[in-house]
Amino acid sequence: MDTLVLQRLTAELDVKLRGTRIRQVYALPKNDVIFVCGSGKTLRLWFSAAPNQPHLYLRPGRYPTPKQPPGFAMAARRLLNGRRIEAIQAVPGERIVELRTTGTDAIRVVFELIPRRATALVVDHTERVCAAWKPQRGRPAVGEPYTAPVADGRATIGDLDAKIWSSLNSSVDDNDLVRGLLRSIAGMSPLTAREITARHHSGVPLRMAAQMEMERAVKEPMAARIYSPVRLSELGCLPAARKFLVAPFRMRHIEKGSQTLYVKEFPNLSGAVATFYPLQARLMALEIAHHSLKSGIDGGIIRLLRTLDAVSADSNAAGDAKQHRRWADLLLTHPHAKPTQAIVRVPNAFGDGDPVDITVDPSRSVVDNAQIYYRRARRAQRSATRTTERCRELEARIKALRQLSSKVTVAQEIRDCQRLAKGALTQGVKIATSKWIIPEAPLSSEKSAIGEETPSIETANRSSKKSRRTRHGQDKFMPGAGIDVFTSSDGFKIFVGRNADANERVTHKLARPNDFWLHAEGPGSHVVIRNPGRIKEPSQVALQEAASLAAYFSSARGATKANVRWTQAKHVRKPRKGPKGQVYLRQANMTLAEPVPPKVLFAPPGTN
Repeated sequence: MDTLVLQRLTAELDVKLRGTRIRQVYALPKNDVIFVCGSGKTLRLWFSAAPNQPHLYLRPGRYPTPKQPPGFAMAARRLLNGRRIEAIQAVPGERIVELRTTGTDAIRVVFELIPRRATALVVDHTERVCAAWKPQRGRPAVGEPYTAPVADGRATIGDLDAKIWSSLNSSVDDNDLVRGLLRSIAGMSPLTAREITARHHSGVPLRMAAQMEMERAVKEPMAARIYSPVRLSELGCLPAARKFLVAPFRMRHIEKGSQTLYVKEFPNLSGAVATFYPLQARLMALEIAHHSLKSGIDGGIIRLLRTLDAVSADSNAAGDAKQHRRWADLLLTHPHAKPTQAIVRVPNAFGDGDPVDITVDPSRSVVDNAQIYYRRARRAQRSATRTTERCRELEARIKALRQLSSKVTVAQEIRDCQRLAKGALTQGVKIATSKWIIPEAPLSSEKSAIGEETPSIETANRSSKKSRRTRHGQDKFMPGAGIDVFTSSDGFKIFVGRNADANERVTHKLARPNDFWLHAEGPGSHVVIRNPGRIKEPSQVALQEAASLAAYFSSARGATKANVRWTQAKHVRKPRKGPKGQVYLRQANMTLAEPVPPKVLFAPPGTN
């Protein structure tokens, strides 16, 4: 965040947050911390310790948080929750902002927005650091006395001597002059340095231009704006830093430059910054997604092309099946031919009769060599069939991946990139998408990309786990191998376990407490009737059909009738250390059922 923007923005933050209470502190993954303030209208102070662009601003909306809050968030909550903010002030000429609370035991939060060394420190009334977000080398650790960063050693404009002004006037180009101004003058920001450079080019002496711009940085009325190459809604990728920036007032070096930039004006700087940084985070996430998609898909294409070459090479190594068969036939036609140095010369009966040389194993007879060639022909034929299918499959996957690769650059939303990643996965290319979601990006983009409601910071510390109770008609566990699923004539689902593992899953994983459980006497399958309406007894139709299945999938399959016990699943218990499939019943009912195979039991009406 530019120093010029930070100084002006801090004044707005002080007006909006002074006198409000800190309600909660949240720490988001990697870089960000949120201070929730106010009672009626909730205000959220967002601090990002991003290495290249640390920033601090007010932002509306709710945002996802980790299930387990980091240590900084827990310590900051203990110290700050319920305290009233006395003031927010920026240290003049520095990238440091201090938030102070009221009371004799006042707590301070020091935001140090120094690139590559950004951190946030919670300091108590004894000037001891109680919590540190993103601790940096050379800064106080938790428990140590707080010391301010080393003061700016640069001189003010009035203290610069003629030698420094002379060296600045002799700068090679604009960029060299901007770097010289930043190195030489205390409190100089990049935006102000470029404004000085533009004013100097218009004919104003450098020293006068610098003094005019430093006064303007303090006195110029607020006219917040965002500069971008195109309209903000049309941005599809992250522009260069000089073409995409936020400013507290008009920047002449941009608006009078050779390149035309779009200007979006805002009533205050807080609104401009709250628009700029989430948009920048979204574009950054999109850029990361594009890069990972492109590299992942292109890498997958290269691997498939190598595989295709290897398959083709294996096919060529197997030889020509037709040629092997011809040589085998020629050898059988001349079984008494004598090899000369591992070569048999015989007339070519398939051509013009000219002699043809066939390589053979001298230690074997001609007939044995013919059988070897027949085996090679069969192997080559099988290899050719497999190779053709394999090559067709690989070429189809390569074509699909190339189509996906062509769509990467036109994907304008994270959800589009998620679809492309899913499509690449169907072609065997797995692309990591965990880094595509940046917490600072707009929440609406995250919802659409993830495909589900993201928990907000206001509710993140309540039960973040999904309810174990599922909706009626939806299974908590999907049936797996060894479990047959049927539907009774009156619409009830019936699950049948076909082995000990399946019985275990049916009874103890798939069945809900109010479902109906059945088992025939003797070894057999566990059967469950789904009970979404939680009725006290199953319907007679469903009970008889499930009982017939339990009798059929048991040792009583060959009997005329079988006893089948049934009860609700909540009355079925597993003995301690008992084998899989063994249960005992706290209470049960008995019914008689005829063993009937499923094909007959659920045959369509009118069939024999």
